Amino acid sequence: MTNTIIIIICSLILIAYLFDISAKNTKIPGVVLLLSVGIVAHIITNSLNLRIPNLEPYLPVIGTIGLILIVLEGALELEIKAEKRKLFVSTVQSAVLGLVLFSIMLAVGLYYLTHQPFLNCLINAIPLGIISSAIAIPSVKNLSAGNREFVIYESSISDILGIIFFNFLVLHNSFGIATFTSFIFDIIIIIALSVVASIALGSMISKLSHHIKYIPIITILILFYIITKIYHLPSLVLVLAFGLFLNNAHLIKFDFMRKWINLETIKTEVNSFEHLIAEVTFVIRSFFFIMFGYYTDLDSLLSLPDFVNAMLILVFIFGGRYLIFALLKIKIEPLIYIAPRGLITILLFLAIPSHYQILEVNKGLLTQVIFLTAFVMMFGLIKNKKPV
Repeated sequence: MTNTIIIIICSLILIAYLFDISAKNTKIPGVVLLLSVGIVAHIITNSLNLRIPNLEPYLPVIGTIGLILIVLEGALELEIKAEKRKLFVSTVQSAVLGLVLFSIMLAVGLYYLTHQPFLNCLINAIPLGIISSAIAIPSVKNLSAGNREFVIYESSISDILGIIFFNFLVLHNSFGIATFTSFIFDIIIIIALSVVASIALGSMISKLSHHIKYIPIITILILFYIITKIYHLPSLVLVLAFGLFLNNAHLIKFDFMRKWINLETIKTEVNSFEHLIAEVTFVIRSFFFIMFGYYTDLDSLLSLPDFVNAMLILVFIFGGRYLIFALLKIKIEPLIYIAPRGLITILLFLAIPSHYQILEVNKGLLTQVIFLTAFVMMFGLIKNKKPV
């Protein structure tokens, strides 16, 4: 049994690696292939009556760790420069408008379709309104630097804002001045904690001489994320801030901070750290999507009513995206196609409290939307083969 499990794990990693390599040429998003592997594996094990331990309860754990690493990986690629201010502003505007516009439109549709309270409909709509950095960032490696940075910023900001918006609605039964005051206070706290944590971890990565130091730093970051999450703070802000801090430490002008950060060694250390993050993220992300595909109900996945709803959601996503791009005067090609749903959508869906759940928003619908948005992205990437 032990040997079989090891063979299966190694085989899955190698299959995921082949998918990652082939994606550069085929333009097929890796998530489509990984979900397909999970679905096929489910069919095979059922037909052979094989008994597989139920690992579905561990999906949120794997997904949360994957989310932290994916946002960190993306942040480590971003450079803070004055000339990129316009790019940053446009990505924030696109992420905010896209999330708010889509969530409200879908919530209204669910309200008239299901006759559920509007708050329930909005909570179920938000996960489908978030652009997945887990899928978007790895898929745009062949685009130009400007377009790649747009995708990294937009998807990461969409993740963070989506989680904040979702938790804000789920955790409050009423909404008044006290609620919004508390929310603003939480933002101030997480920003302050992000600064302290970034300096502390940055000092560790630049000054520790022990041959094992990257894994402890990642572990501490995950602990910070979970602790702040327990207190309902927007934890992803901390992860994004740490990544930005590491990749832009050379901009530090304060002498007292130079005592904490060794600027001579940090660049080399960050390069090694980034490579480790990329490889660990690849493994975590691969297993998450394979497992999600495995535990997807095939009947709901092939449901015609769900497919019709998924197509309507697709129209909302890209119709709204086109309007936002036109309004903000953002170059439409190829960015308009890059709005996949994925890891965050799944994690938030699994986190919806039972009293807020709507039957029409199910795992089959989510999987269909993930596939469809991935196919649209694939079409856009094939259409723009050369870096633009």
